[in-house]
Amino acid sequence: MILENYKKQFAELLAKKVELSAEEIEGLIEYPPQTDMGDLAFPCFSLAKTMKKAPPMIAQELSEWLEAEWFTKIVQMGPYVNAFIDKSVFVKDILTSEAKQQKNSQKVLLEYMGWNPNKPLHVGHARNVCLGDTLRRTFQYLWYDITCSHYGDDSGVNVGYNIVGHLYYDIPLESEKKFDHYCGDVYLKMRQQDEDPVFKERLSKVLLAIEKANDPEITKLHKEYVKKCTIEQLRTCWRLGASFDMINWETDILHLDLFAEALEMLKKDGHVKFMEEGDAKGCWIIDLSSLPEYAKEEKQYQILVKSDGVATYVAKDIAFAMWKLGFLQKQFHFHSFTKEPSGNVVYSTTSDASLDENKEFGNADIAITIIDNRQLPAQSVVRSSMQLMHLLTEKKDYQPLGYGVLYLTPKTLLQSGFSLTDEEKEQSRLPFASRKWWTVTVDQMLDLLQERAYEETKKRNADKDEERLRATAEKIAISSLRFFLTKTDLIKDITFDIDEVLDMEGETGAYVLYTYARLLSVLNQNGYSADATKDIDYSLLTDETEREIVKEIDSFSHVMSQAKEGLAPHLVCRYVLGMASLFNKYYSKVNIKQSDEANRSARLMLLGKLQETLLQAMHIIGLQEVERM
Repeated sequence: MILENYKKQFAELLAKKVELSAEEIEGLIEYPPQTDMGDLAFPCFSLAKTMKKAPPMIAQELSEWLEAEWFTKIVQMGPYVNAFIDKSVFVKDILTSEAKQQKNSQKVLLEYMGWNPNKPLHVGHARNVCLGDTLRRTFQYLWYDITCSHYGDDSGVNVGYNIVGHLYYDIPLESEKKFDHYCGDVYLKMRQQDEDPVFKERLSKVLLAIEKANDPEITKLHKEYVKKCTIEQLRTCWRLGASFDMINWETDILHLDLFAEALEMLKKDGHVKFMEEGDAKGCWIIDLSSLPEYAKEEKQYQILVKSDGVATYVAKDIAFAMWKLGFLQKQFHFHSFTKEPSGNVVYSTTSDASLDENKEFGNADIAITIIDNRQLPAQSVVRSSMQLMHLLTEKKDYQPLGYGVLYLTPKTLLQSGFSLTDEEKEQSRLPFASRKWWTVTVDQMLDLLQERAYEETKKRNADKDEERLRATAEKIAISSLRFFLTKTDLIKDITFDIDEVLDMEGETGAYVLYTYARLLSVLNQNGYSADATKDIDYSLLTDETEREIVKEIDSFSHVMSQAKEGLAPHLVCRYVLGMASLFNKYYSKVNIKQSDEANRSARLMLLGKLQETLLQAMHIIGLQEVERM
């Protein structure tokens, strides 16, 4: 950020005149709210005591003493010393500078998706994928060593339903449907057996066999089934532009005794107890009563191993979190699982040492797990367990990141082919409901958005060939969905409305793509060349909107740092919208084509840098640019 360099120079200049270090001064310097008040402002309140003068008087004296070639003037404004940067130098610095990033030594392990391998991803899960993949791109842009993981919950009860169906209820294993969608049909069918005692007994047997790996027939079917379903789920993620480096199977945590090692560590520290009586009789629990955040909780423990000997989700997550940060001796074996369209190999854990390909993952400095807000209590127990063992430090951290629930408008459900009662149609929003199969899949939604985008694109571009129209519509569909699911502060619930997603005039991905296409058109029509930097007079860029654009371009690296620090991908969306809005504002007031040659050259260079920066930001949130809409 070029403005930060000027801030540093201003601080060093002030440090020569006052009894504060340049670092202390830099922390106090502010950005004035209005451009006519300058570019930097130093408040003099902290100097009043040592200089024994009123802040306005100190500001007056400092403004008379200070001068530097980088500032056109330094003036007193009340208790502030305000500096005005030489605009032509500042603009040139920004428009001609090359972004430089230093490689960060911290290792980040980012887990997202984490869906059961027995049904297709729905739009609610797509929010997880879009948030996770945007953070992946953010860390990559900032040159972090980042690994992205999908946690395969392959030992849970949901998968058990499907395996029981194929083993005992003559449900075929093959289908012409996309396999994850077929799995969803099987799961729903088997849920109808919930009250059948025979089914319950079979389900219990299958779940135990999956966990213990002691029945060859069940183990073989389970592994093949889970892999086949997961690859189809990954295809959906790839369509969205998401990427993963590895899949960690929950069964491998058990089969490789990672959980057993973690449990022994907890027992050794005295935090895990076997309950002889009470509600948790016969269970192993972790005692959380010594932690302040649980002091007022009625339940100050969490069950790790149930009375039937089955480990809970929390228990397995504790072991997995400890592995992520390098606190376990035992390790996963890894082998190639599949290859993404980009060529990137996705690795999978395995408990079979003979399949090991000597690929090393884990031992991260920061482990981030993206989960639905409703899963935060369980993940808080995971973090608390690690705190009890004093494993979390400044160098090692575990961060569960929760996001809000996604609801659907009745109109969206109706357009997706569902039937609603009159009462349901009157609701402002409706939750996902498995019993009614109100789970609009990502594949279904992308197809619906793509078809809508195709029809609109065809109206505007009747001369374009079918293949190009379809490709453009696909990009609009993906970009619109990703933007909608990322743009809101992640802690907030959101309501999904298909018409809002594709709105060309709202705060949408379609609006951004349309603006970007317009920007490209302006550059192309005026013969812009990124290499034509010679003899450009940057001092001609005096329009207020031009200065706003320059500052926004300069702030991109700062926005990226904020998105990383706050784990807040929506900030990049806000930045993209701001840039698009600035361009449209500028486009409506300045006619590039009718400008004289000197002004046109300077303005084209400004817009060229805007286009380059906007495109970078769009790619961070997974938007796929189009040349015409």
